[in-house]
Amino acid sequence: MPQQPSGSGSDGSFDLPRLHDLISRHTDGLITPDEHRELAAALEADSEARRLWFLRNDIDLGLAASAEQNRSEIVVPEPNDFMAKRPRAASISGVTMAVAGIAIGIFGASAVWALALPGPGAAGTTIPVLAESFEKGQSKTVPGLPRGLGDPDGDLWRGDEASVVMAMQKVDPAAGSRMLRFERATYAGENSPKSAWSDVYRLVDARPFILMAEGQPVTARLAADFTVAADACGPDEKYSASVHLYAFDRDISDAPKPLALEWVRENCVASGMKKVPLECGQRGWQRVTVDASLPPDATFLLLHVSAVRDYPKPTSEPAVFAGHFVDDVNLELFVGSRR
Repeated sequence: MPQQPSGSGSDGSFDLPRLHDLISRHTDGLITPDEHRELAAALEADSEARRLWFLRNDIDLGLAASAEQNRSEIVVPEPNDFMAKRPRAASISGVTMAVAGIAIGIFGASAVWALALPGPGAAGTTIPVLAESFEKGQSKTVPGLPRGLGDPDGDLWRGDEASVVMAMQKVDPAAGSRMLRFERATYAGENSPKSAWSDVYRLVDARPFILMAEGQPVTARLAADFTVAADACGPDEKYSASVHLYAFDRDISDAPKPLALEWVRENCVASGMKKVPLECGQRGWQRVTVDASLPPDATFLLLHVSAVRDYPKPTSEPAVFAGHFVDDVNLELFVGSRR
């Protein structure tokens, strides 16, 4: 392992072995809500702890990428518990050479890996937050909207009925071997007989990532791939895909239960939305992207991806989706000027 900072942080407060343990549990997807809050507090309080978090994540992700891919080019994997299939090309700047050297020392001279980021807080930095290709984890959505860090299913995709599937109906996943299939514009127990939107959500604690910006302006970008099978549409039916990004200045555990979308819209501090038409049997996948400029107090992000039946509108039963898919969902933060 690379040499780590010795002693205490800038305020002499953080416990280095404990910080290493929390970072490892976060990377492995084993961190509990209480440990998550402990880690977030340590990162917020100490700049050296943040830099250690940043370095450990990049090194761990480099190890994962080396094990998963045997490539001669320099690539950067997406930093999340779900590794995306698509690699991203990276360049080595002077600031990243030290970390690249550490990685070469671990992997040997034949396997080179470097960072895409010039360093925490640098203007122009891209900070990957989430890369979801549904390769492992849950097999279907949890009913209802997210309810905050105290929710035992808080780190899962929630919302209307949808399930993770492999290639089907002559549709191949956009990334990896799995994708999410929208099924109904409702979930068990919801009274929504005229719903035309099949909505899926995920709540992201963005505090550790936003802290990397060191007070500079931050723009969040949510992107996802959508497609529709050729046999999924009835006569004269029309469909759309939607991505919506909400930012909050706090955990939403204080929200009313069940959480209503109207409350989300009224209490968010920033949002962005993009809706585009889908063609039945379209060739390939359609990328839909939305940006939201984050105010300084933004800390939590709610991701919202949807398949929508635009016509005909449901009259007595929620819309059913017979072959509508989403894959390769990505969340990134841009530091400095908007891209």
